[in-house]
Amino acid sequence: MGIESNLGLGDCEASPPDVDVRISGIPVEEIRSALRDMLRSSAFAMSKRCGDFLAFVVEQTLLGQHQELKERTIGVAVFGRPTMYDTTEDAVVRIKASEVRKRLGFYYADEGKASGVWISLPRGGYVPVFTRPDNLINKPESRESVATVVAATEPVAPTVQLNVKSAVPGLKYRWRIGSGVLLAALVLVFVGFLWFRRTAPISALAQFWNPVFQNQNPVLLVTTPVPAYVSHGSPATQQGKATTEYVLTTDQFVGQGDVRAAELISTALQGLGHSSETKESNNVDFHELSRHSLVLIGYSATQWAAITQGFRFSFSDKKGGMITDRGRLTEWYPHHLAKDLHTDEDYAIVSRVYVPETRAMVVLVSGATQYGTEDAAELVTNPELLSTALRDAPKDWPKKNLQLVLHLKVIGDTPETPEVVASEFW
Repeated sequence: MGIESNLGLGDCEASPPDVDVRISGIPVEEIRSALRDMLRSSAFAMSKRCGDFLAFVVEQTLLGQHQELKERTIGVAVFGRPTMYDTTEDAVVRIKASEVRKRLGFYYADEGKASGVWISLPRGGYVPVFTRPDNLINKPESRESVATVVAATEPVAPTVQLNVKSAVPGLKYRWRIGSGVLLAALVLVFVGFLWFRRTAPISALAQFWNPVFQNQNPVLLVTTPVPAYVSHGSPATQQGKATTEYVLTTDQFVGQGDVRAAELISTALQGLGHSSETKESNNVDFHELSRHSLVLIGYSATQWAAITQGFRFSFSDKKGGMITDRGRLTEWYPHHLAKDLHTDEDYAIVSRVYVPETRAMVVLVSGATQYGTEDAAELVTNPELLSTALRDAPKDWPKKNLQLVLHLKVIGDTPETPEVVASEFW
């Protein structure tokens, strides 16, 4: 679903220039311009579904159709769901709205700091809100105005103090008592806040990644180049014939799903307060592995046989990307995989394991195709999605090694919400 062609952004230039249409006091064209800048940013460029979601709800609001922005409407229009799909079973809209809110926060904390229009998506609904950033406090004239008002209303201290003493005896004593009560209340509030922080439940997302963060060094996100043939044309010979040959390259291209997965995970780790570095597998020194926690991304992670050989679930290159269960054959593979690697379903594995050989935590996010890899990455970066996937896990799962086998549908080249079909905790 193309953002500009399908969701109305391509038509925004057709508005007559002499018509000043405003939403929340902001010209519509300025809102559309801010949206285009946002969709090109790193926070949204690598997530087409988040971009489509945001573009749709913004454009519908600008067209005055905000009352139609219900979960089912968005599910049908943006994610291709049937008209009467069960929203209680399929939470794709709620999950994606949460992801959009997270990406909006990252955008305005970085690339969007100077934006003249801020777009937000309040919780509990899908109607965006458009506001101007509050810059008054940064303007010199504003500071001067505030100073003038304060000076004009400042009471003369000695006069007031004498009048109060004569008119209200004992006020100073009562003021001290009141101050003490207020101070005690503030202390209780602060202690309560600390207690709440200690006793408040930790999100599934934090529980999943906390063992990875035991190593204080940046997390290494490792992708592996995929083999690809490129054409090489030779100059025309004296006979006037040019030749073309196809050359196999093994170290120049990384799969699109791997790139999207790396971006999702890097953004999530940043949100959790931990840094990361992205490298290709052929640029990683084995001695470096023991100094970092690792995230291995993509089906190419099967190259790390020394790490995965003891796992219950793993991909088999000999079986066309089938997931095996302790070496046994399964039905977990794309059954309708086309020659161009498009499919209508996919399978993926999420693993989080401590590996003694590297003395480090290793997270593997791998799909049989790019769709599975992207969806597996979304699972480990979305708290609602991860919480659902782990609802049947043992209570002490945060302290255990784990593997999840995922199955997902692919509709219109877009991976849908995955379901867990098998798991292992040890």
